[in-house]
Amino acid sequence: SDLPCALLCAPRAPPRGAMAKRRAADGSADSSEVSTISGEEGGGTESIGEHADTKGISSLDVAWLMLSDIVGTSVLTFAGVARQLGWLPTVLFIAGLFPASLFVSVCMAKARTLVLEIAMLRRTRAPRVETMGEMAKATIRSPRATSLVYLAVYGYTLLGQASYLLVLGESLQDVLLSDTFCIYTAVVIGCAFLALPVIRTRQLAESVTLCFVNTLLIVTVVVVALASIAMEGRPPCAKSPAVNPELSFFSAMGAATNVVYSYAGQWMYFEMMDTMEEPRDFPRAFCISGPVMVATYLTVALVGYYYGVEEGNIIEGMPRGNTMRVVAVLLFLHVMVVYLIKSVVLQRYFHRRFSPGDVEARTPASFAKHGGLGVLMLGFGFVVANAVPFFSELLGLIGGFCGGPVNFIFPIFIYLVALGRRDDLLVHDGANTLESPVVTAEDNLSLRPTSYGTMAFGNSENDGGPRSSEMGEVQGSNSGFSSSIGDESDEDFQWEESSVKAACRGLRALPAFDLAVIAAICVFILLTMVFGVTDVVSQIIKKSGEFGAPFTCHALRFEGTNVTNASSCSI
Repeated sequence: SDLPCALLCAPRAPPRGAMAKRRAADGSADSSEVSTISGEEGGGTESIGEHADTKGISSLDVAWLMLSDIVGTSVLTFAGVARQLGWLPTVLFIAGLFPASLFVSVCMAKARTLVLEIAMLRRTRAPRVETMGEMAKATIRSPRATSLVYLAVYGYTLLGQASYLLVLGESLQDVLLSDTFCIYTAVVIGCAFLALPVIRTRQLAESVTLCFVNTLLIVTVVVVALASIAMEGRPPCAKSPAVNPELSFFSAMGAATNVVYSYAGQWMYFEMMDTMEEPRDFPRAFCISGPVMVATYLTVALVGYYYGVEEGNIIEGMPRGNTMRVVAVLLFLHVMVVYLIKSVVLQRYFHRRFSPGDVEARTPASFAKHGGLGVLMLGFGFVVANAVPFFSELLGLIGGFCGGPVNFIFPIFIYLVALGRRDDLLVHDGANTLESPVVTAEDNLSLRPTSYGTMAFGNSENDGGPRSSEMGEVQGSNSGFSSSIGDESDEDFQWEESSVKAACRGLRALPAFDLAVIAAICVFILLTMVFGVTDVVSQIIKKSGEFGAPFTCHALRFEGTNVTNASSCSI
């Protein structure tokens, strides 16, 4: 899944509910807020633009933005997935992972509510809840475990960048249609196109137009590619059995890794919730966008499968010619934009980790560090793209090894830990909490951390600037507690009980249906991580023997200039 244009475009929502009404009545509402994305361990965030509009976006807006992000380059591989599985397992995997993804999104929305409620029950400042790393920091006891979450999320994103460079290289090969143009040369040229923007761009101002145009690019690529394939007609030798006769358990799990990758957008869902007027409505947005995703994935998979596309990428299944060149250029532009957006986020994250003092500085040294990190990431991506120069297999490797745990298992674990810690507080501190006003889900979601990592209170003298260390009282309609206000401190996130024990307590509190769903999701993801990744690795080894070892030419193979998808049939 592509990095969210949603977070580039969407305004960061201000405090909601009673807090928003109080601030409006006091005339103290902020006139602008800074959009953030992907916070760091140190509590900083990636500022990507200021917004004049302080109104959060609706679930319908988030649904559209989600579609613009998740339906990305991974959709190109679904014809190859159907070829590996047959149409029946393909439909089951694509349709089956949607409710699993919806369940995880509900868990994430509940986890966000629980973390804010825990802060109220403990009478501490509200932790940041804008990223998965921040949620892990607020719930998991071990700093090493929290660091692992950050490492996994950013490592997953960095590997995704490498897949984009491979797409850039393959797109250039499709433009030239030359059997002597090597993939490593094409990737180097792609890196050269990206080098200057990556070095110079340090912040991305919001641009709805950019998001819309970039979405149109990938939609146009898919529609034109499928239409071109369909116009060629179905090859006489093409067959489309319900189940591939050669399908095995390992190959089924290997194909499933690509499906997992296509639904792997959960790592950014906390950021998307933070843009919403009502974060608890986030699952509703997924209910709107999910069926469109399923329909798109199924269309690409089944149409490509019916017309005999054998390549892992539907563009490679197009007839060679000018139409293919145009589609390749559009895909190249789409990936350029997506790579640049993600690169800015990653560069700022690594810059803040290694040199936090000059992240926002406009000095030659700061620009050199930022640009140098961008060049290093291009170099890393070049190595990965040439080490695994097969697009579908590279996505499967990333999806199976990283996408599953980051986007399915981590969010569920964070939810279980938050649920267990909340229940523990209710049991041991019940007498004290009963003396305080009850905190409802609406009130919790009406309170959000400010850019300083503290709760946004209805105190106009503190709005828009750092909070003092004095005690402040929340006076919302159904909430009220005393909380120390000041700079964020790790002391607020220390827990005596281990995260595993808290998660076990959370499991015991769940109904049988939820337990069954969680078990099914975890088992499936673990199967793709072990057996699926094993199959993908075997496919990479097999293709390396057939098409050439890593870091070799891997030029296009075809005869003439008008080869169609009818040129071969293996099923």
